[in-house]
Amino acid sequence: MMVRPATPADLPTIEAIENAVFDGDRLSRRSLRYFLTVKTSLMLVLASSDHIRGYSLIGFRKGSLKARLYSIALDPAEHGRGLGRFLLHASERAAKAHGADFMRLEVRTDNAAAIALYEKNGYRVFDRIEDYYEDGGEALRFQKPLPPDGN
Repeated sequence: MMVRPATPADLPTIEAIENAVFDGDRLSRRSLRYFLTVKTSLMLVLASSDHIRGYSLIGFRKGSLKARLYSIALDPAEHGRGLGRFLLHASERAAKAHGADFMRLEVRTDNAAAIALYEKNGYRVFDRIEDYYEDGGEALRFQKPLPPDGN
């Protein structure tokens, strides 16, 4: 398994993963294409050979020490193999390499698997947002300081 920056050729697979994983609040093909091209974001793919297993999207703001994990998703067939943790750590290292000292993210309060992943990997809740998702669902906001060595 390797993590690399996404390319425009990866877009169909990334979109398929997005649609398979998320019931709502999906990123459109147009949005995904946009994030592939702007300097304020970094899209990574988790791949083996020519097969993409998952992706992450990290956002940056000029002058900020905080990166935002905007999205992270694995092909549903890949769940339960530790690949989410692998991709999360690679995303943290990439954020650190871009100058971030913290990673932030939002997650649905009813997404127990994602919450467990983030808590096991050092993320802590610092806020709760009502009516965050398009269906009115609440979100928890997490943050983690990124260690100097990027792990």
